[in-house]
Amino acid sequence: MQETISLFTKKYGLTRSEVIVEIEKVFSEVFSRRYGLEIMVVLQLNDHLEAVAYSRIDGVLLQKSIDVTRISGWNTIKKHLKKNLQKASVLKQTRQYKYYEQELRWGEITAIDAEKNYHVELEVIPGETMTAVCPLNRVGLHERSSSDFSIGEKRAFHVRRVDPVFLNGTPRLKVVVDRVSKTLVEELLKEQLGYSAEKITIRCFRRYVGKKSFVVTSRRIPKPAIMAVTRELNEHMQVKVDRNL
Repeated sequence: MQETISLFTKKYGLTRSEVIVEIEKVFSEVFSRRYGLEIMVVLQLNDHLEAVAYSRIDGVLLQKSIDVTRISGWNTIKKHLKKNLQKASVLKQTRQYKYYEQELRWGEITAIDAEKNYHVELEVIPGETMTAVCPLNRVGLHERSSSDFSIGEKRAFHVRRVDPVFLNGTPRLKVVVDRVSKTLVEELLKEQLGYSAEKITIRCFRRYVGKKSFVVTSRRIPKPAIMAVTRELNEHMQVKVDRNL
């Protein structure tokens, strides 16, 4: 059992405790359905599974031990366990990736699918490369036919949503990015400013994608920073200073 648990922790990116929780949950659910009783399965310190059935007769709670080694249908149990571990792994990933929603990431366009959605390879979590999707309607009209926004090009994206989804019954992590968010304008400007961005408040209060963005800041932003963002988004930018921000 020790080797099996270690194998699962490596394969699904879960801790030992998380794997044990899923093992106990699956065995408890499968046995409860099979016997029509409430059955609790617990992995003991000696790595043996202990199953106890609970029933109530005339108001009295009864307990009965079940010999797990005599249980049949192991292939079904393994199938359920694999599905649960995959789901637990994706849910854990989702919680980790959710932290980075609304942030800026640079990614390379690697494919365009039949629906014209863009597939982008990037690192939402530093050091972990994955593929996100940028829906066609989240890309400005001015970029959809541009050579600057084609396969092989590296562009800036706004991490819009991170959600767990089921693909053909298999749980997967889905990351959606876009090029139309006002937040993208703000984050690109902050990136250009570096550490000094911590002392400046930046708000993009209106954006006409591919045309013009309207930005207000608490301090003056150097023109080279504004021009760099203008080039990346291929749209004009109007920046005003409001010391009261």
